[in-house]
Amino acid sequence: MTKILWLAPNFNHYKARFLNHLARDPDISLYILSGTGRVGFGDKELVKDWSFDYQQIPVSKKKFGFSLKVANALKALFVNFDWVLITVEKKIFFIFIYALFLRFRARLKGKQIKLISYNHPLLKSGNGRVTWIDTWLTKFFYSQLDRVIFYSEASCIWAINQKLIKPEIAYWANNTIDTLTVSENYNFTYPQNKPKHIVFIGRLIASKKVDVAIKYFELLQQRFESEHLILDIIGDGPDADIVISASSKNKQIKWHGALIEESYISPIMKKCSFVFLPGDSGLSINHAFAYGRPYVTMISKNHGPEISYISENKNGLILNIDRTSLNLKKMEELLINEKMLNKFCDNAKLKSSEISIENWITKIKYALLDG
Repeated sequence: MTKILWLAPNFNHYKARFLNHLARDPDISLYILSGTGRVGFGDKELVKDWSFDYQQIPVSKKKFGFSLKVANALKALFVNFDWVLITVEKKIFFIFIYALFLRFRARLKGKQIKLISYNHPLLKSGNGRVTWIDTWLTKFFYSQLDRVIFYSEASCIWAINQKLIKPEIAYWANNTIDTLTVSENYNFTYPQNKPKHIVFIGRLIASKKVDVAIKYFELLQQRFESEHLILDIIGDGPDADIVISASSKNKQIKWHGALIEESYISPIMKKCSFVFLPGDSGLSINHAFAYGRPYVTMISKNHGPEISYISENKNGLILNIDRTSLNLKKMEELLINEKMLNKFCDNAKLKSSEISIENWITKIKYALLDG
């Protein structure tokens, strides 16, 4: 059995669920060492009886990588594992260097503990900028790791082609959500005809642009009878006041708060025609596709690697923020053209089968056990 220590500065419900499936695999023993995450940013932690061992250090994500408490916990646990997974982030630099020291010390004693990472292909600075320091640091991290798993095949190929990493240590596993739990709570159906629903699902923070979603919804309302179009907002965070204000004035905007149980999410997703999150997108794309729903967003340098799952005009739309009239036309067509919408839904469902939790486990195990 392969023993893995997984460092998770932020341990949200998405991560907890898919790691729980990995931990259930008979070939894997998993231990999570986490921080308290992004306090005040709309994250919600799922509390259950997990199949993995779990230790939380009372340190925020921001301070996790430079915390002596984390370093001491890592030191106490390190020699008990075959693999230690640590993310490639600038915020984690101190802990990363300490992990290199612990690996060196362990190997002096004959223990072949390996370091692995699961991450984006390249470090970035503010507003998605890539500086020479970002590139140098990325290469440094990769040169010290025994293996690296990227969030998508496209990211892996890109990193190799850019000579950021040696091909022999580069692997990939499509970042995912717990698609099995979605399936347990939902049987695929096409969207209802009336009233039509649009869903925003994500943390209510500036980068997700819930204000833009509301603006577009209200412009679309002008093209429909008001009672025939509804915006469902799932999420919480600092921008909740924007939603509260909008929903108090517009009764067709429904705020559901932070929902993490699929039993509560599935009835909302079942009704919707598509998910619309105009800001920076990541696992919400997987979530939409798991329900067989198209995903609509806008061009951004800061999307997660999951943006590669969207095939334009097949399972979703990636709109230009400066083309409001054209965007509204495309969204309206998707809402009213039933044949087109159903085809988008079929394609979303098909893509979800490719990025399922089962395939993710297979790829992660391959990266850990190969050779």
